Amino acid sequence: MESPAARSASIWSRASTWGLLLSLLYFALDGVSPFFNSPTALRAVGTVSEGGVLGERLVKLCMFVLCMIFVAQRHQAVRRLSMQMKLLTSFPMLALLLFPVSQLASRTISSGALLLAGILLVYYIMSRYAFDEVLELFLILGTGTIVASIVFALALPQYGLDLMGGHSGAWKGVFSAKNHLGNMALFFMTMAVSYRGRTLFLRSVRISQIIFCLIAIAFSRAATAYLLTAVYIVYFVAMKTLNRFRTKDCFVLCIVLLGALSIAAVMIMATPDLLFSLVGKDASLTGRTGIWSAVIDSIAKRPLLGYGYQAFWLALEGESYRVILVVSWVLAQAQSGFLDVMLEMGAVGLTIVALVFGFAFRDGVVCLLRSRDQTQLRAVEWYLAIVMLTLIYNLDESFLFEPKHLGSMIFVIACVGLKQEWLRLRVTAAAPAPGAH
Repeated sequence: MESPAARSASIWSRASTWGLLLSLLYFALDGVSPFFNSPTALRAVGTVSEGGVLGERLVKLCMFVLCMIFVAQRHQAVRRLSMQMKLLTSFPMLALLLFPVSQLASRTISSGALLLAGILLVYYIMSRYAFDEVLELFLILGTGTIVASIVFALALPQYGLDLMGGHSGAWKGVFSAKNHLGNMALFFMTMAVSYRGRTLFLRSVRISQIIFCLIAIAFSRAATAYLLTAVYIVYFVAMKTLNRFRTKDCFVLCIVLLGALSIAAVMIMATPDLLFSLVGKDASLTGRTGIWSAVIDSIAKRPLLGYGYQAFWLALEGESYRVILVVSWVLAQAQSGFLDVMLEMGAVGLTIVALVFGFAFRDGVVCLLRSRDQTQLRAVEWYLAIVMLTLIYNLDESFLFEPKHLGSMIFVIACVGLKQEWLRLRVTAAAPAPGAH
């Protein structure tokens, strides 16, 4: 049987792995050239009038075809995962089915198709690669993009710095915005922390990547990334502490931690200005509360099915024009992933999202309490960290089920991984004990 080290080495000897890496780079960059630097909202304005310029549509089509080429190589495994992950698979299917109610059907169809292809590509990755191989793949991708981001910010500031008002000194690197850099640097850092290098070179890359990611987060000036980096560190320390206790002790410690979090929540509610000052925001969360209020009014007009997947933010067209007039700010998102889901797919879409998170947390908690295999525990801890960070991120940022966002794909990877580990535990529990008749 091929050893894990030999198998990991062999993945880089295949052209398909390098092709997959290039495909993932497209999603990491949000489909935007690193040499194109303008605010995200203005990029949206430039393409909404006809549902996307011809070049953008062609790129989406090419990426769809490329993803499906990978999927076809393992179509049986992908089909099996599609059935196991019915909720995840149903989201893009529902988005496509709702195109008749979309404000811009052409964009809904093209974006929904790309989202479906991206999710199927995740199924391909999870069916082909082991856990450490997945982390190794993203370690290489993350190192390349984060190092390039540092180079762009220092050597090519006309491309590597964010041009949004008030953020002119913040790094965005090769990514579309400073918040995107902060988000991806944190996700890449969690991967580097969880990865166990099989060679001295990869172990050194792992350590370097953690340092590079921390530098990128610091200079991105993304307040949410600052906060969630602290949350991840607390989570990491808590998981390492819990691993030293027996199951009964873990339960007691979880109750203590829950009590501590409750006390912290009460203190935050009592003195919110202190928290806002710590993360560099004002009481309006840098204008987010005004955006949310205007967006909720739009949601109330189409609460059940929304305005169409990727078809609400049309700049000075449709319902988004009213929101822009209210907030006096050209927008391309609601600054909340959950509100954007409601805008695009209404209560039906939000229900699917809520169930996806609910089952992911259920799978994660069950695996943490019942698993005794250290490799499995390490995988579950990382998957659960990504689900938790995605949940918090999308309270005041937005990338839930975005068609071209690598953070959304990493979240899908975490959900699939948790389901696989949960199913593995069920099979193990159902198997007869050695020597049993």
